[in-house]
Amino acid sequence: MGNEYVFGKNPFQDFLLKSVEFDLDISDKKLKNEINASFTYILENVLDNPKDALHLDFEIINIDKHFKVIGKNALSALWLSGILVDNAALIMKNNTFVIGRRKYHYDDKTNELTYSIMYE
Repeated sequence: MGNEYVFGKNPFQDFLLKSVEFDLDISDKKLKNEINASFTYILENVLDNPKDALHLDFEIINIDKHFKVIGKNALSALWLSGILVDNAALIMKNNTFVIGRRKYHYDDKTNELTYSIMYE
């Protein structure tokens, strides 16, 4: 959902960028458990309900040496975009939801999270 990288804004991007800087192939299936454990640790330390981290589900693919991180559900897509929300049950139930002035939609078929800005 986002293309601009700003250090310190998204802990998941920070972690992955540092991993790539150390020449790790973050799309390597052998690293999936380690990356998942790191992401889960991040979530458990910032969410009001640490058990919500159980919803974390993602995939990292390598397309011509460009990595793509895909949230496999709406909540994971938000988290991986750096939006650390706590209302997990509502978001997992609905694919369309409002956070602030943004109306988000998660497409289960394409695994894409999009948003539109709501005007008054």
